[in-house]
Amino acid sequence: MVSYKHKTPSYINDRKDITMSFSDVLKNLRRKNNMTQEDLAEALGLTSQAISRWETGTAFPDSTVIRRLAYLFGVTTDYLLEVDPVRMEKDIGRLILRSFDEMEPEDGAALLRDALKEYTRNESLMYALANILYHKIYLRDPSNGNAQDALHEARRLMEQLYARTGRIEHLKPLLHILRDAGMTERGNELLQSLHTSYGVREEMAIELASGEDRIRQIRKYAYDLLGKLNLYVHMLGEEESIPAEERITILTQMFEADRTLVPDDRECFYHWNASIIPYELAKLYSQSGNTDEAIRWLKVTRKACDRNYIPPIRLKSPVFRGMEQIKRNGRLGEDWMLKVMGEPCFDNIRNDPRFTEIRQELLEFLRPEWTAAILHT
Repeated sequence: MVSYKHKTPSYINDRKDITMSFSDVLKNLRRKNNMTQEDLAEALGLTSQAISRWETGTAFPDSTVIRRLAYLFGVTTDYLLEVDPVRMEKDIGRLILRSFDEMEPEDGAALLRDALKEYTRNESLMYALANILYHKIYLRDPSNGNAQDALHEARRLMEQLYARTGRIEHLKPLLHILRDAGMTERGNELLQSLHTSYGVREEMAIELASGEDRIRQIRKYAYDLLGKLNLYVHMLGEEESIPAEERITILTQMFEADRTLVPDDRECFYHWNASIIPYELAKLYSQSGNTDEAIRWLKVTRKACDRNYIPPIRLKSPVFRGMEQIKRNGRLGEDWMLKVMGEPCFDNIRNDPRFTEIRQELLEFLRPEWTAAILHT
């Protein structure tokens, strides 16, 4: 790598890659119209040096002059600029690679800033410049005075980019930058305005957090993700195309992950893993003839149901009627467990005294009217 301290910045020459097409078109149009650089300069009210810089690619006219040139030569501005999106993106891509791989960060940033003067709305250039400023200049030495300037320039670029695109891949690095700039309040504003699927806002909150708060957010988000799996636990337990041993292994790992993330005393009405997963394991062990393991997982299921909560919504089922005023036990509920223990999958262990003991405990715990409703549905 050539040190930027001992060379003349190369970005002026590098810009030829993305301006050469305009230079060629301009020269061809001028020559076809039998005009010298001086003739064209006079027609535009400019100097011949300005025309020379355009044709050598060391400068580029502004939009007003582009329109005047198009009118003068009788062509469209698109023709004059010879816009080729594929070629332009390839050239910009090479420019970005050069700024990252062949230059010192400050010089690479200068190259990209210069390119943005011509391609002011190019998202790739904005994103690349913000990355150099944040990752290669600020994070390299945050205490450096220039690093703070780089951080705030990166923030402005990423805010503009996210405001324009609204894409999550632009919000994520922006939250990193806002966190390091001490602007978490602004980051929270962006999160609150985020309209997206469930879970994405929680994931983005991790990017904004730091220290103990980040650990707490990670645990919370991981738990929420795990909670979603309850939708598929029953499908997994019933998926006969997968050997029972493999299903048992997967479900056991899921249960261990759930217990690691969720304290035993956590109150929860809608996350069912603590009772659904051991229930599916009890079914699989019962069907395989492993009575001891089936009973062990039934006991785990029973323990998971033994959690106090007040349902947050009015339940219409006769089993749950009146529960708005009554504090009762159950994640899914002892009533649910009593009902599922009557399923054929437990026929192999139904006569085991331990199975009978669990069932009798449920019968004694539940209100008689609930028990009657369950056993007759």
